[in-house]
Amino acid sequence: MEKLMLTLWKPPQHSAEQWRQTLLGLHDDLATVGARTLRVMVVDEAVAAASTQRITNSAVPLDGLLSLWLDSASQWPSIKDLLTPLTSRLEAYLVLESEPYPEERRARVAQYRVPVGERTPGMNQVALLHKPHRMSYEQWYDTWRNGHGPNAYPLQSIFGYRQNTVVRALTYGAPVLHAIVEENFPPEAIGNPQGFFAALGDPDKCAQRQQAMYESTSKFIDFEKIDCIQTSEYQLSA
Repeated sequence: MEKLMLTLWKPPQHSAEQWRQTLLGLHDDLATVGARTLRVMVVDEAVAAASTQRITNSAVPLDGLLSLWLDSASQWPSIKDLLTPLTSRLEAYLVLESEPYPEERRARVAQYRVPVGERTPGMNQVALLHKPHRMSYEQWYDTWRNGHGPNAYPLQSIFGYRQNTVVRALTYGAPVLHAIVEENFPPEAIGNPQGFFAALGDPDKCAQRQQAMYESTSKFIDFEKIDCIQTSEYQLSA
């Protein structure tokens, strides 16, 4: 099986709420053409308080994402046909997914599980990563996956973590991306650094963790290109 991640832009005539319901209503049609493990992520009113945590460098930042699995990426045209009329723009990427730190994730995620189709508590922060020019691909990948990850995970309150290495773009002219990271944070992290860094009521710990995170991310992130966007997440199928 192969995983696709689609970056989506809503039509200007639709509100975020209308567009979200339209995307959620695609479940049966997407399943019919072979899509599995569907996850919809949308920028909406539920994450409005996270606006200060948002980082964007794109001229027109995305409005949502769709994550799905197919038996083969060759099925992509059928997915594109369904989504094109419902978006003002979409880009698709074939990715290689990794979910590291399984023991830690299992310990954290239990309290945030909801039935399929319901909104996941908190927010899904999505980061679109570009390899800095100063680094070779091998250096960048090793720093991100083996240097940053193990040190950063304990500094945050995340309960879901998916590292998606971009294999190739599936849409002509899509912006170059090297990775798409998905991080699920609990409700107290929305607009609240202390909740984000698992340091509620402890401003000193929060400041220390913020500094440690910056020192780690600055080793491999191009802050002049990254988009880091907070979304509401809906898991539509397991």
